[in-house]
Amino acid sequence: MKNGLTIIFGFTILSSFGFLLTDLALAEQPPAYFSTSFYGGDIAKSRDDEKFSEDWQLKDDSFIGGLEHLKLRYPLKEGWLLKSEIKTLPGQRNHDLILELSKNDLFYARLHYERFPHYYDNSGGVYQNFATPFFVIPEEPGTDRQNLLLEIGLTLPDLPIFTFSYEKRLRDGEISSLTWGEATEGAVSRMIVPTVKEVNDDVNIIKIGSEYKHDIANIEVEQRWEFTDLESVRTEKNFTNGLPSAADATVVDEKDTYYESSQTTVKIDKTINKKLSLSGGYRYTKVDNDSEQFVKTFRDTGAVNAGSRNWSDPNSDSDVNSHLWNLNLLAKPIKDLTVQGFLRLKNIHRDSVSTWFDRTQVHDITARTNNTTFGEGIRVAYKRIPRIAPYLEAEWQQGDIEIKEKENRTDFFQRDTDSDYDKQTYTIGLSFYPFKRFSGSVQYRKEITKNEYDDDLDTESPTAIVPGGYSAFIDKQDFDTDIYTTRLTAHPTSSVSATFRHEYRAQEIDSKMEGLDRELAHVDMQTFSGSVIFTPISNLFLTSMVMRQNLRVKTRAREDARTPTRAFEGDSTTFVNTAIFALNEKTEFSADYQVSLTGNHDESVTNYAPDPIGLPLEHDYTMQALTLGVKHKIRKNMTLWSKYSLYDYDESHIADIDDYTDHLFAVGGEVRFR
Repeated sequence: MKNGLTIIFGFTILSSFGFLLTDLALAEQPPAYFSTSFYGGDIAKSRDDEKFSEDWQLKDDSFIGGLEHLKLRYPLKEGWLLKSEIKTLPGQRNHDLILELSKNDLFYARLHYERFPHYYDNSGGVYQNFATPFFVIPEEPGTDRQNLLLEIGLTLPDLPIFTFSYEKRLRDGEISSLTWGEATEGAVSRMIVPTVKEVNDDVNIIKIGSEYKHDIANIEVEQRWEFTDLESVRTEKNFTNGLPSAADATVVDEKDTYYESSQTTVKIDKTINKKLSLSGGYRYTKVDNDSEQFVKTFRDTGAVNAGSRNWSDPNSDSDVNSHLWNLNLLAKPIKDLTVQGFLRLKNIHRDSVSTWFDRTQVHDITARTNNTTFGEGIRVAYKRIPRIAPYLEAEWQQGDIEIKEKENRTDFFQRDTDSDYDKQTYTIGLSFYPFKRFSGSVQYRKEITKNEYDDDLDTESPTAIVPGGYSAFIDKQDFDTDIYTTRLTAHPTSSVSATFRHEYRAQEIDSKMEGLDRELAHVDMQTFSGSVIFTPISNLFLTSMVMRQNLRVKTRAREDARTPTRAFEGDSTTFVNTAIFALNEKTEFSADYQVSLTGNHDESVTNYAPDPIGLPLEHDYTMQALTLGVKHKIRKNMTLWSKYSLYDYDESHIADIDDYTDHLFAVGGEVRFR
């Protein structure tokens, strides 16, 4: 299919230009608009290239130039319009094509094809107490992605609009997996060995829709089908004292999933009068999912290990049915008062059956889940008060989830859980503008979520069914969140404008489990952001933006006297600065500098060394990018440009293995005809 899409891409380009040349003489409307931009360049590396590809999605060992864009807007006779846009960067395997042919009040057809790579991380976790504290995959994980969209619409006046679309998505290659392999030194083991997953995804989506606007009501209907085939193979390697383990050296995890879904959506909106509007909708979704999975463990000799990590699920089937109803209201009962409200009801029902083999045992598991959610909300805004606009929002959501699971052969596992949850959200805020050049807003939001789980039946051993609670199940869990937001904007002079935003989020999490102590957690996060735009003279433009985020987490660990409280603090800061200087009408200089800095601190590493619990987080890094450019207009419709970029990355946690310094040089031009 890859070659097929490539052939379509090339054939479509040739066809579009052939169509243009054929009808050029027939055009009776104003001249076409044509614009093209092209460039060429190279990247010189001095250190690690895999991390550079992951951060900037560029291959530094390939030519980076090509056709950046080719835009055409060409009116044909009798009101027909042809539009196209092409991008092709062969060295980076990045291509994009858009073709559109349309005529007002009749018809349109659109074709969009894109192909691009995506690169992933090739390093795993870190444990500084090991002699070999980290591992790196030799190969660079990356995938090749292709998307094709064909859309056709019939837009006859005074009749419903009909649309049809077909979309195909392909992904092939390797991605990094967060399920890591195990490294062991002495009696200590940590899951820090990186793994890759080979993926091959094939998705087909078909849509048929209709939209009709009438004095009585506006109606939209869409029918969507999706057919997806996902295949993946994950290879996990385990190490002992820095070398591949003799036993359990390699784990191969294969998955093949095929599912098809059908989705029907209906939307209706009606304007009753100037003070009242109603809208509503219904969506029905049906999903049929079939999958199989095989896990095998191999010794370093290649023989299959008879350990616990050898099992298979050759047949798993699940069916999901979902219904969603919603009703929305917009009312203006009096002048300057706006009231919005909604009601929403959602039900999801899932049945699944799976058979899996664990060495000599066979297990048949059936599961049933029923999730019903009801939500309602209201928003009131008032604009009559001078220079102040207050508003109030409230949302409520109640839900019930029933989970039933049973192993039919040995009663190895049974579960019957009834979960109730209640979520409330209250927001109060106001916008203000006391002065002509100054404005702002403040907002406070309160979120309260209560979850209760009633486990009527569960199993603690393969032979005995013991009611009363299994320790892995949470009985109650409450979330209490407060969010404070402030935003200020100032424009003191015609050459200066500034914006500032601050958000503080504090969350308390309280969990209770049968027979165990409560677990408490506190999370708070602050985000500061601001920007300044300064134009001291007419030909100089300066802008600077900054965002800083600080995250703190404190948890009360259960049944561990050594670490009654674990604290983590992480922060990140990003600066973006741009300067543009027009030397004259033909020449322009630009400079752009970006830098991101992070610092993470796990207090348990220092307070409880040398036996910390979990992985210490010492991932501090600095990432910078500097770009210098110049543009020169040769003629009114022709511009040449050149730029130099410096990319630098430096981190502390894995002995500079991911550090890089790359230099990019590029020259290009742009031509426009109208």
